[in-house]
Amino acid sequence: MENYKHAVESCIDCKKCWDVCPVTKVIGNEYTPQSKIELLSKIESGEELSEKEFDDIYLSSRCGACNEVCPVDIPIKEIIQYERSLLAEQGREPDKTTYIVQSILQHNNPGGKDDSKRFDWVSDDLQIAEHSEIGYMVGCWIAHARPEIARATIRVLNAAGIEPMLMDKEKCCGLFLVDNGHFEQIKKHAKEYIDYIESLGIKKLIVSCPGCYRTINNSYPDFYREPEFDVVPAVTVFEELLDEGKIVPENKLNISAPLKDACHLRQMKDTPRKIFKQIGVETTEIFDDEIVCCGAPAGLKPNYPQTSADIAMLSVNKSKETSDLMLAYCPFCIYHISGVSENMDVNIQVKDISVLLDDAIKKSK
Repeated sequence: MENYKHAVESCIDCKKCWDVCPVTKVIGNEYTPQSKIELLSKIESGEELSEKEFDDIYLSSRCGACNEVCPVDIPIKEIIQYERSLLAEQGREPDKTTYIVQSILQHNNPGGKDDSKRFDWVSDDLQIAEHSEIGYMVGCWIAHARPEIARATIRVLNAAGIEPMLMDKEKCCGLFLVDNGHFEQIKKHAKEYIDYIESLGIKKLIVSCPGCYRTINNSYPDFYREPEFDVVPAVTVFEELLDEGKIVPENKLNISAPLKDACHLRQMKDTPRKIFKQIGVETTEIFDDEIVCCGAPAGLKPNYPQTSADIAMLSVNKSKETSDLMLAYCPFCIYHISGVSENMDVNIQVKDISVLLDDAIKKSK
């Protein structure tokens, strides 16, 4: 990875990455994206790391904010991923990271939940096709923690005359494997999953989780090949159905609340705002034009729970200045922020876009 060495050496010490890093926002300048990549040569040579240096590599959600502001285009999040891959190969990654990797490979979800319960959320009112060219991938966090998102999503699709197919052998997308540099495992994982989805005849796969979308659409081609089906975030499907008049928001909600953006859909941030406007929801910005990670992904939550919680509270505290309701379109954000708020005894409700859209079109069913 000689190109990474040159990339690190090209750093101009502007410190722009410091300003946007969620970890740096809550801990201070002790752990920065810049300090992380400066450990590259030490990790490549297998040198011993101090506890602080070791923590530095894993104190990252790999949200990508640093990449966006770097004026010399250093691929910071990719370098962190590579450093983690080396530490994994050297047997030096955190025990909790290894445990979650094994949970994904053995139990098909990061939390080691009973995979046989993945579809326990399905209710009798949902119209689901046995076979269809349109598939719906629920995702681990929705299936095991936020089932209301899955039910609302399918009800919205049903209202538009769409009966999606569920996949009996749905898998965790494997984003955690990608984030932590488990390249051989994600290669095998991606191959098995793409081949399986294509064997079902699915031409369009709708996903509610931005992380699932990013992994299948962007990472799988790097580790295996381009899928022969389209991967589509649920929010873009909602936008199309509204634009085409296939669903009609007859019950305008008349709500105003701050919107928590999803890191993995940062290039599509206008889409949820447009949907909310159409259903009578006025969105306000939490951090102006900046997208700040919730603090959960890439192993940050299990390995450094206090830092992860402090990052979540950045959004909660700002949101609470204007509302007890927060809007979101990422199930992992909702799961994490809701849990942290409850633990901190802070009263805030976090609602997914699918649930509110379902409420808005109920009268049109």
